[in-house]
Amino acid sequence: KQWYQRRVAVGTDDTCESCLGETETACNVKKDTDDDFKCHSYEYNLTEKKFIMKEDLTICKRLEGTPIKCNMPGDFADEDYEVKKKGCGGCRYSDKAARVCAECEDRDECNRTPVKCVQGDGSDGLGRICIPEKSQAPPTVCSKPKFLEYEGFADGTYSCGDCDTNTCEECDGNDVTACNTKITTVGRDFRCNEYKFDQDSKSYVKKNMEETEGTVTCRRLKTTPMLCNKPVANNGNKVQFLDNTRCGGCSVSGVQAEHCQQIDPVPILCLQGDGTNTEGQTCPKSGDDGVPVKCHQTKFVQYSGFAGELSYGCGGCTPDKLNTTCQECFGNTDEPCNKEIITIKPDYKCYDYEYKEKEKKFKTKDDMITCQRRENTAPKCNMPGREATSTNYLNNGCGGCTAEEMTAMTCTECGNVQCNRAFVAAFTAIFLPLILALL
Repeated sequence: KQWYQRRVAVGTDDTCESCLGETETACNVKKDTDDDFKCHSYEYNLTEKKFIMKEDLTICKRLEGTPIKCNMPGDFADEDYEVKKKGCGGCRYSDKAARVCAECEDRDECNRTPVKCVQGDGSDGLGRICIPEKSQAPPTVCSKPKFLEYEGFADGTYSCGDCDTNTCEECDGNDVTACNTKITTVGRDFRCNEYKFDQDSKSYVKKNMEETEGTVTCRRLKTTPMLCNKPVANNGNKVQFLDNTRCGGCSVSGVQAEHCQQIDPVPILCLQGDGTNTEGQTCPKSGDDGVPVKCHQTKFVQYSGFAGELSYGCGGCTPDKLNTTCQECFGNTDEPCNKEIITIKPDYKCYDYEYKEKEKKFKTKDDMITCQRRENTAPKCNMPGREATSTNYLNNGCGGCTAEEMTAMTCTECGNVQCNRAFVAAFTAIFLPLILALL
């Protein structure tokens, strides 16, 4: 009985293990061990608010056949996370799944402070810890697909480690932010005409739309000029065209051989003038400003109407008019983007309010206000709310209230024509708080 009690007690000790004894051989023989290995340990720095790798390495012991594994804090580890076994061994499954722990294997000291890189397709733009592959040193660089001028992004993924193709670019990694973020300086695409050699005229002519659509899409960075090129016949003879893409200017060799001519891209289409002509017209190059990439038109303010006389044209809005009386859009080569804005007729009316300082309250004006709206837009009117003052309610009666105004009760809206009468405002001021209290 005493031996049984001792065996149970020993079995509950984390530093000791028990086995079922036999009469012929001892069961508690010494187990074979493998070579020691080392791992880094980490501690949380409250000042820097991140885990810092300790200077001293942890010596890790293992049984024969047990793989080398080290662990480290993961992407979502916080100050409450405790590094397991001072960095020795792998992660618990739950910790690994929650990304509070990361592990590496088959290499001594593989859990040194890892760099962070954007990984996968790069759509989320988030830097994640780079875990070394088996038997590989921890990566120190990040990589991403290269932007090929006039072609766009090369095929490939965002990853940790060196590039394996010439369509990839690298950057020096760090443990704070990912260096391989997506390029954000990509400019607007443009189109260039494609050409073929015409035997009858002994010259190069544009391909028609039935032949590979007649144009090619060119992609560029914002600082790259929009240029195209076309082949030039050599004394009426077909030439081996040296610039085999229509995007961009001519190469030096193409110019020297007189086989290439630099031209402007396919022009965009914009509505132009006062909008009487609803057909898109081409936008030619204008002086030193280059080829227009945008169209503009008079801004329509929902429920108020057009912010001026109708005017359409090529190019963007001037800075002083942008988003006040003018709105712009990126142009297309097949149809105008500054299309006619369709409004619902007839216009409708709402009551308008003004603050009477002497009476210290809002009163309806004698004249109602006319409201305009775009197609597929419901009519709305608004009025001063319970908390409205002469400074926080400056609306006219057309349209609804903002979410902030509704929350602050400085504005109340209704969804019909002429629905914002004074008695409605009074009803709202009295009963709206009661209704909200019941929700």
